[in-house]
Amino acid sequence: MADILGSTIFLKPDDVLRAFDTRGTLQPTVRWSEMMHGQHAVAFTVAKVAKLDLLRAIRSSLDEVLREGGTFEGWKGAILPELKKAGWWGAVTNPELTGTADTIIVNNRRLRTIYNTNVRMSMATGHWARIQRQKDVFPYLRYLPSSSEHKRPLHMSWYGVLLPVDHSFWQTHFPPNGWGCKCQFEQVTDRKMRKMGWTVTPDADLPQSARLFQAANGQDVMVPDGVDPGFSYNPGTAHLRAVAAKAVASMRQAADAGMEAAADATLRHIVADAAFDQFLALPSGAFPVAILDAAQQAAIQARGRVVVMPEGVYRKQRGEMPAVSRGHPELTTDNYRLLPDIISRALVVAQQGDTRLIFFADETGNVWKAVVRQDAGDALPVLVSFHRSRPRNIQPETRNLAILLDRRQ
Repeated sequence: MADILGSTIFLKPDDVLRAFDTRGTLQPTVRWSEMMHGQHAVAFTVAKVAKLDLLRAIRSSLDEVLREGGTFEGWKGAILPELKKAGWWGAVTNPELTGTADTIIVNNRRLRTIYNTNVRMSMATGHWARIQRQKDVFPYLRYLPSSSEHKRPLHMSWYGVLLPVDHSFWQTHFPPNGWGCKCQFEQVTDRKMRKMGWTVTPDADLPQSARLFQAANGQDVMVPDGVDPGFSYNPGTAHLRAVAAKAVASMRQAADAGMEAAADATLRHIVADAAFDQFLALPSGAFPVAILDAAQQAAIQARGRVVVMPEGVYRKQRGEMPAVSRGHPELTTDNYRLLPDIISRALVVAQQGDTRLIFFADETGNVWKAVVRQDAGDALPVLVSFHRSRPRNIQPETRNLAILLDRRQ
């Protein structure tokens, strides 16, 4: 049987390794469903492994496979002595090792599941990073048949589904979709779609049914029929949230330590990355977009200098909350990429009340207005408004406000 690492031949190694590296926290679990979906993007776990040193050894061995290449048999040969030495092999009845009083069978099948699941999910994350980088040229994904001899009927019903990259279907059905699932996908251009006579799958033809699954942590999760519990999420999107969270933490530490250049470099790297495109296409959580200077932070008593744009704000910006605001759906991804410069190179910075800063900047031949606010319930200052403005608006809109900075002279 061909080893699954073969499908990484066209992947940037950094994409797969970054996915695995992000999962730096070791999380002992008894049942696999104690950690669900996006939690796997930030922590590494193996069910029934309760000792951190053993968990660390397994993680290190998988890390080596992803970095250096290898096969299941090679990985097994390297890790098996460690497992036997720790007593985690055969019929294991040691609760200190397994976290349970039940007898656990650790055999070749369990090791293959550990290997396949961790490698496949890291690969899926790497694939998703590539997909996001290339979606201007390959705007569609098409679900392809499994290479398994025994194919799952429900998975077979998805073969040929063709949808835009950022369609919500790929957030729950991006392969793999279960233990041992070997379904594939292909990236598709407009030209190929026309040449093959394919059409975008109507939403009405997509699977609609789902079932309620209660995870071991008590969380109720809706799982699409045909998808195994624990797989009904897009590992690339979950990885994006993990990257964003780690980037925010890194920037906060750097800014608080006076390392402004390092914080700024981290911000600009992540805003320029395809991860930013993905956030704007499928907003989830909060994304870093700017950094305040120390004086601005002090002016509104912000809890940090990193400014984030939450999902709700961006949806309002897109015009999805008409009862609240018409929003600014005319803005493009490149416009939002200007935010680090709009904040750091503002022409005018004014303070409105105790919690709000208003920035006016001239970038790319346009005047822009951005509003940042620190609310009591927020861990960081939040971008609450962003849109084009006009030079003549600056004076009347700041007339009765405290001016913190004015570079117009």
